[in-house]
Amino acid sequence: MSQEINQTAGQLDKTFQQSEEYIFISDSADITVSSTDTKAAVSLQASLQAAIALIVSISVASSEEAERITQELLQSTKTKQMTMQKTVIENSKNVNVTTTDTQIGVNIQLLLQILLALLVNLDVL
Repeated sequence: MSQEINQTAGQLDKTFQQSEEYIFISDSADITVSSTDTKAAVSLQASLQAAIALIVSISVASSEEAERITQELLQSTKTKQMTMQKTVIENSKNVNVTTTDTQIGVNIQLLLQILLALLVNLDVL
């Protein structure tokens, strides 16, 4: 008896990160501005998803069941981050300004929680 299994999965993985920085310097002298903008969510998210898939596939005997569980765990991840910074320097002398914008996705925290829950359930931790 042959059995056919059809599986349809809709996965959604959206990451949106936007930074806007406005620095206005007027009637000033000896101003030093240092600005850093770092976005690391995308690659870290992919690594965590791969780790979750690996742990599920190791812990579940059936590869079809492991795939189904992994799809359910990672079915929808969305990240939206916006940062706006405004710096105004007027009538100033000898000013140093340093701005840092580091965006690491909120969903990374969720993926870490899923990963830790899997490890705890498997008595790895």
